[in-house]
Amino acid sequence: MRISIAMAFMLVLTTSSVAMSEPGEPPSGDPVRGAKYYSDNCGRCHNLRGPMEHRDRDWSIIITHMRITAGLPGQQARDIYAFMAASNNPPPLILKQAGIAPAALSGPQMVDQYGCRGCHKIGGKGGVIAPDLQGVFERRDEDWIRTQIQNPREHNPQTVMPDLGLTDDQVTAIVEVLHATQ
Repeated sequence: MRISIAMAFMLVLTTSSVAMSEPGEPPSGDPVRGAKYYSDNCGRCHNLRGPMEHRDRDWSIIITHMRITAGLPGQQARDIYAFMAASNNPPPLILKQAGIAPAALSGPQMVDQYGCRGCHKIGGKGGVIAPDLQGVFERRDEDWIRTQIQNPREHNPQTVMPDLGLTDDQVTAIVEVLHATQ
């Protein structure tokens, strides 16, 4: 039986040993490192893609493809996948799977755990593919910022910023981080 090059390539992609997680398991990578890799590398070549644009299984295939195409090392690929999966799923679920109680996180820990710096520069550190949050309170009032963090699609239904499912108290802790970095 002859198979086409495209079929062979798809077979390689679907059976590749990138070591992605099984559905329902936490990703085997570090989403915080993945956010940084995504910001430093992926965002330079691709228009910002929202995690919800694809299902987790699709992202694992895309990351596998990019591992081959861009020569991503395995751990870096797993970290980027973990960031995409964490952004694509309600963070409380991801944190629970990782054994972390979301309510126990401080504001700075939430900024790190949710990968905010993967896209935004906060306090001089982080990504450049989303607005720099230095001086954000000069551009927007606090109510607008709180809404953007808690329900990003209210201001822009097409935004790629994920809805993190944050409580009012969690939003307050993140807003305090933003105030502290101004």
